Amino acid sequence: MNRLFRTFASLAFCLILSFGLATPLQAQPAGAEIISVTTPDEALRFHYPRRFAPAVEILERQGPQLFHKLEQTLGIENFPTVDVWVLPDLNIFYELHELQSRPPAWAVGLSFSKKRTILVLHGIGPNREPVDIHRTFAHELAHVAIDEATGEHRVPRWFNEGFAIMHADEWSAERSEMLARAAATGMLIPFESLTDTFPGHHNTVSVAYAQSFHFVRHLQSRYGDQTFARLTARVRAGEDFYVALEALTGEPFSVVQAEWREALEQGSSFWSIFRDENVFFFGASLLFLVAWAVRRKQKRKQLQAMSNEDPPEGWDYDDSRYPLPGDTYRPQ
Repeated sequence: MNRLFRTFASLAFCLILSFGLATPLQAQPAGAEIISVTTPDEALRFHYPRRFAPAVEILERQGPQLFHKLEQTLGIENFPTVDVWVLPDLNIFYELHELQSRPPAWAVGLSFSKKRTILVLHGIGPNREPVDIHRTFAHELAHVAIDEATGEHRVPRWFNEGFAIMHADEWSAERSEMLARAAATGMLIPFESLTDTFPGHHNTVSVAYAQSFHFVRHLQSRYGDQTFARLTARVRAGEDFYVALEALTGEPFSVVQAEWREALEQGSSFWSIFRDENVFFFGASLLFLVAWAVRRKQKRKQLQAMSNEDPPEGWDYDDSRYPLPGDTYRPQ
């Protein structure tokens, strides 16, 4: 009995001791282990837990090249240092800075452009898959660069997101197939509807991101590598985005958009609709084919009938709906 009592007492003492030692560690503030490193060219300043050093060291080597590429593409002079927080939980940044709000539950990256700060989640994302910190970093850095290039003036959401996806090289075969199917079935969204916000539905927002990238790449391919630097310079000087774009392209935005849609629809194989798992019957597929053909004919007539038009009416952001221009959302 005495031996049993001594064994129990020893176990109890160990438990008490372990709790006593664990409490101070748990009581440490969220940022107690955060270290900060600035790249030699002072372009980027990284903040991260020490255990993330191997992953962040890669960003430290690759980051300056991405940084200076953005300077060149957008015509930015004297791009200030950008703070990059790589964290296991984005809430840590909010706690350290005593912010009242919290990051969206689905976010794997955020940008605070006025503070030239970006957040990158390192670990498992909301979709239960590892976060690609390199692409997330490049995406959010592009958001900060656009806002830096345009000063106090904002650009449409579709341009901001499309440029960030292009810069981060986030295109994929799945997005390509989805965009082809949307074009073939007339499901593309007018960019005027994507000026200040994106739709909330998962499938629709996926199309919005995909077509934004494709259109931004179309602008660069057709009008040249210096297009965005000239465009952001005009916006920074106070010119409306759509007015500036028309001045650079020589065509109303409605014509540029219609030409892009026509080219995309012509290049999208109508057979892509058969790959949709929801289309089971030949009759339904045939209806899609007929609708696709009719829509192409109508679009061709509309494009031919277009004349000079005024750019879209003035717009402004609803800050309550668009609090963080760099929110990153990657639909699967």
